[in-house]
Amino acid sequence: MRNLFVDLSDYQRSDLAFMQELKTKGAMGVVIKVTEGSADGSDWVSATAGEKIRNAAKVGLVISLYHFARYTSEADARNEANFFVQHAKDLGMDSNTLMVDDAEVHSMGDYNAGANAFTDQVKQLGYKRTAVYSMKSFFTGGILNSHGLGDNKIWIAGYGITNLGIDNAAAWQFDDGQGYGGNTTGTDASYDFDGCFTVDGDQSGSVPTIEVPKNEPVKHVGHSATGTYIVQSGDTLSGIAAKFGTTYQNLASLNGIANPNLIMPGQVLKVTGQADNQTVYYVQAGDTLSGIANKFGTTVDTLVSANGISNPNIIYVGQKIVVSGNGSNQSGTYTVKSGDTLSGIASAHGTTWQELATRNHIANPNMIFVGQTIQL
Repeated sequence: MRNLFVDLSDYQRSDLAFMQELKTKGAMGVVIKVTEGSADGSDWVSATAGEKIRNAAKVGLVISLYHFARYTSEADARNEANFFVQHAKDLGMDSNTLMVDDAEVHSMGDYNAGANAFTDQVKQLGYKRTAVYSMKSFFTGGILNSHGLGDNKIWIAGYGITNLGIDNAAAWQFDDGQGYGGNTTGTDASYDFDGCFTVDGDQSGSVPTIEVPKNEPVKHVGHSATGTYIVQSGDTLSGIAAKFGTTYQNLASLNGIANPNLIMPGQVLKVTGQADNQTVYYVQAGDTLSGIANKFGTTVDTLVSANGISNPNIIYVGQKIVVSGNGSNQSGTYTVKSGDTLSGIASAHGTTWQELATRNHIANPNMIFVGQTIQL
């Protein structure tokens, strides 16, 4: 079985015509983002999930929901599950709905424990069908163990590949909207191997009546550095600047942004102060300390010492890292400019795009962004 399904975030269309278009192009299911973080964390709730659900149902798409995880402990994971479930119930989703933990921010040492705590809590609250989504590198690199996640369905992301790296995937996100595998939906697209996203959408159940526990604020082990902001869908640099009483020019200078019209959801921006010569880096989703060390031509030990990091395997989105050297101006690196392609950068520096993709852990060689530092 290779049934097609897609996943949608807030910024993507919600109208009936779009849902019909997805179905016409072969989609049998849709996974809709509902929440992110917890009530005392990111506190993000979709403004468009309700409309997406209504219109997807009208055209007969099987509907699943996903939550973008930011938990830093098992207690935090349970809080996030409560947050997710409460909003799923508010949207009228019944107990047969597949509930997905989008676990792609390595925010705690035992990430499997966090994913299991999250999905176990979702089940305790009446939603018995759960899944865990992450990228191939998390499963093959030891961050997540696909055989240590109980009966959760495993949904793995990997683009331009032929080997998923695990033997128990229930679904494969083969495209991130770039058109891999002939996908024409313009959205993330996945294959469902066992029907959990496209066939098992029995909506004959009822909304669970189990009371969702009140949020129990926990100490978030990792906090964004003071004076930072995580870019949300729909944000502009000028709008963020106005929110923090500064100018977009200053934010561009503070953050080394070459094109102020191009910022990305999830990107961490420093929003206070003036640009200076101190070389600091704000951790982005998917970063590792070794990757940051490579980017700035230093070592993990040096970063650990300079930043008082007790566990080099645990860093957090928005965390301020003081780095040695002079950052993106150092020899051996290149800062992406408007119009650049990975193959063009490779050609200009006597290497191949495959080598650059491997060295810089770039999953999709067609997707690089202005201001990104490429290790040559």
